[in-house]
Amino acid sequence: MHLNGPPLIVMAMEAEAAPVRSRLGMEGPGSEIVNGLSSRIWTNDNIYLVTNGNNQRFEVDSIGTLPAAFTTFSAIKAVQPGIVISAGTCGGFIQRGGFIGEPILANRCVFHDRRIPLAGFDAYSFGDFPVAKMDLIAQNLGFRLGTVSTGDALDAQSCDLERMDSVEALAKDMEAAAVGWVCEKLDTPFTALKVTTDLVDGDKPTETEFEENLQYASERLSEAMFALIHELKKSNN
Repeated sequence: MHLNGPPLIVMAMEAEAAPVRSRLGMEGPGSEIVNGLSSRIWTNDNIYLVTNGNNQRFEVDSIGTLPAAFTTFSAIKAVQPGIVISAGTCGGFIQRGGFIGEPILANRCVFHDRRIPLAGFDAYSFGDFPVAKMDLIAQNLGFRLGTVSTGDALDAQSCDLERMDSVEALAKDMEAAAVGWVCEKLDTPFTALKVTTDLVDGDKPTETEFEENLQYASERLSEAMFALIHELKKSNN
């Protein structure tokens, strides 16, 4: 695909972002996007990476849809990217062939926990945001294409699982659809690259499996992102 600007990678957790920045040669503490707020930006070789930053009140990473939307909007306005990539770790599904460390590239992006059973609001709550066509790139990289489903909880209630099953989601995350929503509003191409830390339909508690596999999955994510950026640059030549 042809890019009309640099790639912009949007990430939430520092533990996920640090290996990606290291592999892309992005050094230092980054810069503020908006003065006095936590989102930070790095750049190298015409690639940008932003994180939601640290929530100073609670002293944790600013994860979830609200910080992701704010960071994405601010970064798009700042750098005018050719594509935005929501990157991070995710939950996967044994029933759909998922495994720890698997890279997944989005071909669909929805919300699973916005339930608004009012006339005309069902489709709005689901989202289903435009995603850049990545079939050839996924084939070249050996990544599976599939639906990334977003919600603001680490776990999943039975009604959330039903919505994810209805779209055969391969990845459950906490930011991608919010990034996709902003990209749709600002007419910016969007995709998501996720790597599995935990298995939603497995036997282990989500938080336990997530913590056990976060470092490994983040390293896998750095490898997958490096490969994806390389393919995007090739396709742009």
